[in-house]
Amino acid sequence: MSAILPRRIAQAGGAALAAGLIAAAWAAPARADVPRNASLPALSPDGRRIAFVAGRGDSVWQVYVVNADGSGTVRLTDSREGKYMPSWSADGRWVHYQSDRGDTSTLSAVPREGGATKVVASLNARTMVLSNDGRRLAYPVGTWTRNRIWVSAVDGSGATAITDSSAGYFNLAWSPDDARLAVTRSDSTGAMQVWVMNADGGGARALTRFAPGEARPQWPAWSRDGRKIAIQAGLYDRNAPGKNTAHIWVFDVASGAATRLATHDEPRLDETPSWFPDGKRLAFQSDRTGRMEIWVMNADGTRPRQVTR
Repeated sequence: MSAILPRRIAQAGGAALAAGLIAAAWAAPARADVPRNASLPALSPDGRRIAFVAGRGDSVWQVYVVNADGSGTVRLTDSREGKYMPSWSADGRWVHYQSDRGDTSTLSAVPREGGATKVVASLNARTMVLSNDGRRLAYPVGTWTRNRIWVSAVDGSGATAITDSSAGYFNLAWSPDDARLAVTRSDSTGAMQVWVMNADGGGARALTRFAPGEARPQWPAWSRDGRKIAIQAGLYDRNAPGKNTAHIWVFDVASGAATRLATHDEPRLDETPSWFPDGKRLAFQSDRTGRMEIWVMNADGTRPRQVTR
């Protein structure tokens, strides 16, 4: 996940994402020689639009929306605070995004055509992920290397810790039915895997099982039918970022069967997947042209197509 985004995104992996790990958690060291024109794609519920973040001509990252065919790019935000982790409301009318000041993260929403923003939630948390029904938040509280996942109502009431603090959790993602969470988990040794657990913390298990030094999996994204999870898994070297490489993988949630997409040997970053609603395609960020852009490919890794330019 190499991403040069705001503080959290930059640590994320191309991911971005600072989108961030992201401290380890968020992502991987950014590759300084790769300009970032677009990162962190999020598909609208109807699959017609892609929200993303970019710092075009500005050091502050803002939220944009582009049609899935690459036309009609619209900038949605304009402020001095960097934005990251775009997502959509269930009805597709609002684009959500996050910003932070100190230890407080704020989840805001802006109309998909642009306009006045509104605050959805503001909590002392590392990041917040809104459930698909819009009624609950999941968020880690603590350091990047040691935290607990909490679940609460949107106003913060009824907060319950669903994990202990023996590991670091980030990149939280609700399943389509809001019954489960997929998360990136970093253990006491710094090893990372993607885990799946019930929304109350029960039934936690590792979905990925990459060997140490093989790859650092993170950034889980559920398919709309809840049967598959796409992730990014890469090898990152802070001392030699030009060698960083990452692939998109697709895992079957029930069996754990895995498929690596668009296999490549060159140092290229394919990261931060997001599913189209029909499950036939994925959007992702890639630096295969020399700078980070949004791309789309079939769910089997074929027919990659560049969306942003």
